[in-house]
Amino acid sequence: MAWSYKLIAGAITIENFTSQDILDLNEDKNYDTELLPSIFTFREILWQPNVYTQPSLCLPQLNILKEFCLEYITARSEEESHTNHIYLQLLKGLSTFCQEALDRISQHEAEVRISSILGDLRKKAFPIVKFFLFHPMNRHDYQVDALNRLNYAVKIMLTQYHNKYDDLENPYWIVAQKEIVEKPELEESQTSIKTTKPLVELEAKSSSK
Repeated sequence: MAWSYKLIAGAITIENFTSQDILDLNEDKNYDTELLPSIFTFREILWQPNVYTQPSLCLPQLNILKEFCLEYITARSEEESHTNHIYLQLLKGLSTFCQEALDRISQHEAEVRISSILGDLRKKAFPIVKFFLFHPMNRHDYQVDALNRLNYAVKIMLTQYHNKYDDLENPYWIVAQKEIVEKPELEESQTSIKTTKPLVELEAKSSSK
């Protein structure tokens, strides 16, 4: 028997990881410490108070975050490791959530409720941010800065964006035992992302590269 791990980060599920993958994650010397500030600390759309009251203020910020995720995925997609696969799947999810917010704004711009759209985005992004925030290979100063902003963001989500504390999900692992079956190749990890629109750029099943 062997242990099998499944990562749950809100609407994102990434399956079929081994104990060695978890050990590699804890000591990943190739982890990019610039990821946390790039997807959260520098992205005020995810933590600032309700200053993005008009669509024209939201669209550039959402596009910047979405494009960063997609460009990062393209740049790192050839790296063959299960740890890298986790990072890229989480970024795919974040880019999808940004696109959903962009679609909602463009489809209902005349009557759009920005607080509702950004509240949903921040709620979906929360477990992704938490995963990167508590990655053991983070720079300490980046982690402290991001944690302060996340605590502030939680307060804003509860008071200005009509979220409830129970809406904010932490990422977690599901651990199970499975029987070892000899195969000529490694079993592919699988990813699913729940979204309110059909996936165009995402595949429900993707292999680690």
